[in-house]
Amino acid sequence: MVVVGAGYCGVTAAWQLAASGRSVLVADAGTPGWGASTRNGGMLLPELKVGPRALVRRYGALGGELADAAVDAFELVESLVGDHPIDCDYERSGALVVAHHAEQLRGLRTLAGEVEGDLGLPARFLLRDELRAELGSDAFAGGLVLERAGGLQPAKLYAGLLTAAVGAGVQVHGATRALAVHPLGSGRAGGTADRFRVFTNRGPIDAGDVFVATNAYADDLLPGLRRRVLPVGSFVIATEVLDEELRRELIPHRRMVFDTRHLLSYWRLSPDGRLVFGGRTSLAPTTVARARDVLWRELVRVHPQVRGTSVEHAWGGSVAITRDRLPHCGRIEGVAYATGCNGTGIALSVWFGFGAAAWLTGAAPPPVFAQLAFRRIPLHTLRDLYLPLAGEGLRVLDRLGR
Repeated sequence: MVVVGAGYCGVTAAWQLAASGRSVLVADAGTPGWGASTRNGGMLLPELKVGPRALVRRYGALGGELADAAVDAFELVESLVGDHPIDCDYERSGALVVAHHAEQLRGLRTLAGEVEGDLGLPARFLLRDELRAELGSDAFAGGLVLERAGGLQPAKLYAGLLTAAVGAGVQVHGATRALAVHPLGSGRAGGTADRFRVFTNRGPIDAGDVFVATNAYADDLLPGLRRRVLPVGSFVIATEVLDEELRRELIPHRRMVFDTRHLLSYWRLSPDGRLVFGGRTSLAPTTVARARDVLWRELVRVHPQVRGTSVEHAWGGSVAITRDRLPHCGRIEGVAYATGCNGTGIALSVWFGFGAAAWLTGAAPPPVFAQLAFRRIPLHTLRDLYLPLAGEGLRVLDRLGR
């Protein structure tokens, strides 16, 4: 078995495949874990980008299964870090969704009812005056507290998963770019290949199956996958370590905070006491240095108390956006894949790793997201031309509260 991509999803799938007795090699074009698996905001959320009732309206009973899968993903990772020796500073501190505009309050109130009534999870809607007990900011019209959420140190989580995979016998090779996959046989039902040759920059590898877990970094290895995933930049800054009194003023209950904008911001206190602030600064190509300045201005607008502190770290990368804002999995040209976490990938990526391993060994059907039609991104090759315009359109919608 060859797994392409050594992030959360890839190494988790490899770990579980090896635990079932398979011989597994993981190939990554860069250093294992160099992407979002070690450079994300560290928020563990039971979330999809589409609400529970909207999913049911769109997909019927399948929509309910999709919403339940997001909760299952959260619970899987939470139990994983509790039951295995993965020290990643996990804390179930809850999440706080804040309304950037008064027009968003009705939607948050409705979402509170959906989370409690449909998913059975605790949720609490807050008006502006009530929000002050949760967040040291006057920039928002209200909010929603979701108790089933938490924060962790993402690189430590990745290190724990990688250690488990290697301990199970997985071979993990960085600087090994998969260039092409050729089928060698068609022994499966429907004529699907049952053997593959994966050509890499370090030579060919023959395998009984191939699982691609590249998420936002899909390339010409599977052009059909690349045309269905839109890589969008997400950037993060981290302040110096803040004193305890200021930390209590900013986020007294250490919630995972994010707003309701299309070009959203998200922030939290890190385990070592920094304020970590990230977001989609634009849909146009940019640099970490430029994004750092944009994020700092937004952070000071939201929390003027931090003016005068320093930003000690800044980084960025791409998240995988799909046309329907939902994850997907399945096969393209006989090659298995999972992708499209749309910016909430910690729980979902690990869950997909477990699900893909069970599917590829025949122990379970494909993950439920395999039932979704996976549509192409329109005009994919022209994305660098139209994304900046789309970003400005989203910025206008954000100003209007739409």
